[in-house]
Amino acid sequence: MLALLFPVLLTAFVEVERVLALVNGVPVLASDVDLAEAAVLVPRQEGESEEAYRRAVVDALVDLELRWQDLEAAAIAPRISTDVDAAWRKMVQRVGGEEELRRRLKQIGLSEGALRELLRRAAVVEAYVASRFGPFVRPTAQEVEKAWREELAPKLEAGGQPAPDLSQVRSQVEALLRERKLTAEVERWTSDLAKRAEIIRYYR
Repeated sequence: MLALLFPVLLTAFVEVERVLALVNGVPVLASDVDLAEAAVLVPRQEGESEEAYRRAVVDALVDLELRWQDLEAAAIAPRISTDVDAAWRKMVQRVGGEEELRRRLKQIGLSEGALRELLRRAAVVEAYVASRFGPFVRPTAQEVEKAWREELAPKLEAGGQPAPDLSQVRSQVEALLRERKLTAEVERWTSDLAKRAEIIRYYR
């Protein structure tokens, strides 16, 4: 009788990791989300609820897994050169220092090694995006002038701020448009991967 009960009792004391999504059979775990939140890998929007933010983090991890699988399938991931140590230092600074990071990891009961692996994948994908799409997203002079004239300058003026001459802020406008174009390219790549993937979400 005891022999029959033992497996049942053992199972009762073992916490099963919660799967929040599957990407081509690869799980996105609750612990992955906890790590991403602890490291603030996904920016929180102003006024965003905890539930909405957690969904956003899961979605970001699903996208990351799609991109990572694509790079691995094409044998690109091992050939991407990236400074993981620099990415780690940037993340530590973002969360408020080493001590704060250790506190967060202790709070969720997860290791620094697991976070380093998650950050490594994110850094590899980011480096690939920069090399693959970066050279092709430079805005034209016409695009810069149009964005400033029709969108950015009017927005400043509507907020009660004087709009400077474009020559004074051209580099900032170019950077903004470059970031928008890069984001659009990444979203297009990810959307194409998602159409060909099997994605199951359990958190909605």
